[in-house]
Order: sequence, then C-alpha cells, then structure tokens
Amino acid sequence: MDSLPPELIEAVFHVLDARHIVRLATVSRKFHGIFQRSSALQYKIQLERDGLRDGNTPPSAAARLEILNTYRAAWANFQPVSTIVKMEGNLWELVGNVLATYGTETFSFNRVSSPTKGIPSVTWSTKVPFTVADFSFDVSQDLLLAVEVNGESNVSVRLLSLETGRPHSLAKDPCLSTGVCIPTTGFPPSFQIRIFGEYVGVMLDDIETMFLFVWKWKSGTLKKHISDDAMTSFAFLNDRMLLVTAHTPLWTSPPELRVVGIEGDAPDMCFHLPDLALQETEVDMMIQTEPEPCPEQPNVPFSTSHTDRLFVVSLRGWESGYATEPTFMLCFLLSTLVNHMENPEIGRICRWDTWGPTGTRMLRVPRLPEPWVCFVYGQRCVLHTSRTRCKILDFNPLSPSQERYTYEKIVDKKHRMFLNSVKTSLHFTYLDVDITPSEAVMLTEDGIITVSPEEDIFTILSV
Repeated sequence: MDSLPPELIEAVFHVLDARHIVRLATVSRKFHGIFQRSSALQYKIQLERDGLRDGNTPPSAAARLEILNTYRAAWANFQPVSTIVKMEGNLWELVGNVLATYGTETFSFNRVSSPTKGIPSVTWSTKVPFTVADFSFDVSQDLLLAVEVNGESNVSVRLLSLETGRPHSLAKDPCLSTGVCIPTTGFPPSFQIRIFGEYVGVMLDDIETMFLFVWKWKSGTLKKHISDDAMTSFAFLNDRMLLVTAHTPLWTSPPELRVVGIEGDAPDMCFHLPDLALQETEVDMMIQTEPEPCPEQPNVPFSTSHTDRLFVVSLRGWESGYATEPTFMLCFLLSTLVNHMENPEIGRICRWDTWGPTGTRMLRVPRLPEPWVCFVYGQRCVLHTSRTRCKILDFNPLSPSQERYTYEKIVDKKHRMFLNSVKTSLHFTYLDVDITPSEAVMLTEDGIITVSPEEDIFTILSV
C-alpha cells in the first residue's frame, strides 16, 4: 500500500472513521504527511470528535474547518450573541433551533441564529381559530400539533400547517379524537407531546388516570393506546419503540423504564432503576430527549450528528417524612439501551446493576426543570445550577479523554431516596456559564435560551 499514489492513499483514509484515520496516520512518515496536508481529513476528524456531521455546503473543506474551529472556540469560551424575545401568552416550546410561543390564538416562531455558521435569525407567526391547551411542532414536516379542550371538555389533537395554521394538507383526518372527556370541575389536564417522523404521541394526565396515544399522523391511524396509572412520561426511542417511565407505590419492584413497541412488533423490555429506600416512596419521573433528528439543513456548513442521542430522566421522590424532596437526574445515551436490548443473555428485565453503574450518570441537582423546559439537545444537556449560573454537560464519547470526567460518583449516601448509595460512571465534559438572573435555561444546537424570572422575556445566547 505504501507504493500507491498519495491521492489513492488519501481516498483510503476517507472511507475510515476518525479513530482508524488517526491510527493509519501513524503507520509511516508518508501516511502521516498525507494526513497532515489534507484539510478534508482534518475536518472529518474534528467533526466526529465534536459529534457533528458535514453539511456539504459549497465552501471548501479548508473553509469549513476554519468555521468549525471558530465555532468550537465560541462554545469553549462561550462568546454568544444575545437576542431578546418577548413572551407572547403563557405557552412556549423549543424544538431544535426554533423557539415558539403561543397567546391569543397566535403562534410566534423564532429561528435561533448562529453567527459563526452564518445562519440568520428568522421570525414568523401563525394564527389558529381556537384556544390551544398545549402544542408542539416539526419544522421539517411543516407540522404544528395543537391540543384543544373544547366546550364539552373533550380532548382532541389538531394537525395543522406550521406556515398557515390551516389543516395540514397531508393529514387524512386533521382532527384526532382521544375519546377522553375531562371533568369540568377538576384540575386542568397536563400534556406531553412528542413528534417522531410519521408518528405523533400525546400523554394526557387528568389527575385520576394517565393516557398515552400514538397515531400515524398522515393516515390518522391509532397505533397505541395505553391507560396506566403507573406511567409518568414517555419518549420515542426510534420509529419502532417507545420509552415509558413507570412506578407504582407500594409495589416491591423499583421504578423502571419500559420499552414498548409502537405497533406491537417490538419485544417489551424493562430497565430497572435503583431500589427505593422506602416501599411507600412515590417517584415523579420525566423523560427529556431531543425530538426526532432533523434532516440536514441547506446552506449549513455542519450540524449535530444524530447517530446517538442523550436521554435524561428527572427523578423527584417524596414521602411525608421528608423535610425536602430529593431530586436527581439520570443521564444515558440511546446506544446504552440498544446495546443491552440486543444482548440475548439479558432477557426481558435488565436490572440496575447490569446497565446502570457503567452506562449512566446520576446527578444530585438542587432543583428539577419544569416539564416544558427543553434542556436536552443531541448528546448535551444544560443544568440550571443557580439563578445566575448554568452548566452544559456533554456526553459525547469521542471527546478527548483528557477533557472528560471519567471518575465514578456516588449520590444519595444518606439513602434519602434509594435503598443503597448509587454509583455511576458515564463519561462527560462540562462547561460553566454565567447568565443573567433566570427562572429556567434551555438548550439549542447553537446556544442556550434563558427565561426571565417573570417568564415574560427569553434571552437567546447563540454562538
């Protein structure tokens, strides 16, 4: 191979991943020289290391490498550009790089800019002729999903065009009925809404019962309907399976993550969490993860790679004897679950000792974000550590080892929530960031968004 022309050797480099490129470059001085002179190879390695994918834009690889170095430095030193957005109404949602607010039958959308990547900010608005109880959206499909509780207290799901607010042209039935009627004298229901490609999912909590519905949104076909008081939240693992958090007080089994097939063709599996200290302890759990990975955007030099993504399960335990509620976050990657699911020796139940200590990172946090705060994107999450500070955690396994925290950490040594102290060791890096006084912090691909203490102003900090 050493006798091949340099251009053929470089072509061989390009079919390898970053780790094998670096290894091959050490084989000989000739190989090392080819590697050092190739901006395209340098760019490919840096993309993989940073958990990014190429956007295939017109600038050369050398130009994109320069942009990437500037982008990395802007994150490392956190040198953002600040944009103020006023809150319209009392509902908001952040999906990818788009922040949306709703008030008085009007949606306002703000696409987050990225000065280093040359992405401008874009704003637009959409009106709808009904009152929205909750919503989510998918820009790539021009899909706005709005939940309506009508005058008879029936809950329905509207499938609308994000651009026009009218019924979506691809939806056979643009109004999906849940068949759930909310008592008019009770508390208002809460919703969790997820969109994943051809599927939309809605979890409804009417205080008495938890309902989960999953439809194929274009055909209007109901694919999953679960009514179970043990459920607390859900997310899409992929286009075949759901991940559902569940716990029943007074049962001997610990809290668990249930893998459920969307259409019944995937095997059900449970991942146990640590055993609780008291059988009577109730646990609130909420899953946060990025929605379905967005397709490549045009004219973008690079974007987040979505071959793997982070899941964060917020845990709050409470029992009448506690002076305060212990709060934790459990962080793990999609690949961790998938690898165990593909192991035929594990079976239907994967106990905590099998997957948790090495495949997760549990953190004790001073408080948990509210369910509508989108603090996870890709393999990163942002933690609001105080009113004026936050911490960005990155679980990308390809980060340089000297920058990663690899030590084991023990939480809940006093057993206030768990039967035994919990030891976890998933690697991560982190960045501390100073912010103005804020009630909440959210994460986008190209920055963070803070919410003012009065929840009337968003500050977009983009790199």
